[in-house]
Amino acid sequence: MDLLSVFFVACLVVIYTMQSLLTRYYSATYPGKEELSSPVFTIISGLIVTLVTLAFSGFRFEPSLITVVLGIANALAIVMYNTALIRASALGPYSITMVFLIAGGIIIPAIEVQFFGDDLNIIKILSILVVLASVYMVARKEGEAYQDKRKFFFYCILLAIGNGSYGTLLDIQQRLTIGNAEFSPEKEEMIIITYFTSMIISAIILFAQQKKGFFTAMKQTKKSAIFLVGASLVVASAINLFVFVIAYMQNHGGTTVLYTLDNSIVFLLSVAFSCIFMKEKLSKINVIGCITLCLALVCISLSTQILALF
Repeated sequence: MDLLSVFFVACLVVIYTMQSLLTRYYSATYPGKEELSSPVFTIISGLIVTLVTLAFSGFRFEPSLITVVLGIANALAIVMYNTALIRASALGPYSITMVFLIAGGIIIPAIEVQFFGDDLNIIKILSILVVLASVYMVARKEGEAYQDKRKFFFYCILLAIGNGSYGTLLDIQQRLTIGNAEFSPEKEEMIIITYFTSMIISAIILFAQQKKGFFTAMKQTKKSAIFLVGASLVVASAINLFVFVIAYMQNHGGTTVLYTLDNSIVFLLSVAFSCIFMKEKLSKINVIGCITLCLALVCISLSTQILALF
């Protein structure tokens, strides 16, 4: 990784950590039923991301068929992710939920890049395994139990697929359009289709579930509205930067490194913020997990240099 790659990843980590923090505060202040906070967030954030990205593109919207197809598929991945996260969190241990979430976000894109000739060396593979074990240790809490083990793992698998598919489809779209004479990069078109479609799907699902209570579910308090809009604007910033960094990292360090660092460091910082702002305490196993996670991230960032020593 060069210095510019490190800078881009650092910017993404800061933005996604801010998103995670604002989203948690939104969920905590949402006045309606807890299970409705996520689809409402997807609807409002989808609208804001669509409008911001459309303005950022200069109101240009000329997608090719492949971008339309991949954008709709990515919208389904977002809806799957949100639904699975809510259900898995309610049915089983948080630690295992986080392992599946981060595993999907790292492993599925890592498999995808092999079809485009990217290198996945032994240091990266071992580091990813250590990352997953560390995430389990960091997220592990006393007294965790299953409500329904079979359903829990079913939703965990959907969660991994949803999280991994999101980054993978963005990466594929970039690889198929950038540098291809038939297409413009279409980064903004991909984002607009993804988030507008996810907004429509979530609105249909929420209306089907609530019917007369649809508009009641959309109501916000002053605090929840501030956190909702703030988080949505951060999402818009994050996704527009993310698609740019994907294109850059394809030629500077590889997207496997990007997804591993992005998922893991955001998770690690979220734990740190929970300790600072929400007064959550870490056990010895949590602390050990934080240390091994940091070491694994250093190894995956310097995998080429480490291999050169042998």
